[in-house]
Amino acid sequence: MADLTPEHQDTTPGTTSTEPANPSRRKLTGAALGATAVFTLSSRPVWANQCSISGMMSGNLSKPQVVCEGCTPGYWKVPPHFDSWAATGFNTTDTFNAVFGVTQYVRSNGTPYTLLEVMVELNGNGDPISPNLGFHAVAALLNAAHPDVNFGYTAGELITLFQNNYLTNSAGLKDSLEMLNERECPLN
Repeated sequence: MADLTPEHQDTTPGTTSTEPANPSRRKLTGAALGATAVFTLSSRPVWANQCSISGMMSGNLSKPQVVCEGCTPGYWKVPPHFDSWAATGFNTTDTFNAVFGVTQYVRSNGTPYTLLEVMVELNGNGDPISPNLGFHAVAALLNAAHPDVNFGYTAGELITLFQNNYLTNSAGLKDSLEMLNERECPLN
């Protein structure tokens, strides 16, 4: 079998240049791809991507413009809005660890925090991983799961995003979730 590998692998097929590709250019391209790959999920329809983290970072330059939505943790944690939880399929009493598939969100006696308790009791510096991470993760989960919120992620994608980043990039994850949660809230 013949080897079809070009002699000069750093050239574009069909060109005759023998000059090697600039290695610093490759590093720059790799760095740019790596920065956005942290929060990349599986392929999605173009319209849905506009409301994702990468879509928001690109400035939503595609047309037509899509209104991306998200309600703040402050919306979700107050009793007058507990009725909005029903449409998400999640309850205020569901435990954070069970929903997100983690183990760190427990009291000193080993009792796990509920989703609502993470939003109310761990708001600020009480979060076991990073300040306000769980606070924004719960709000993002509820936004993603609510059928009337154009959030850009499904609940399953949001959980995967959390699991893949909460230990390695907790501050970046919190900042990204905060950005997503602080868009226009369509709920009353």
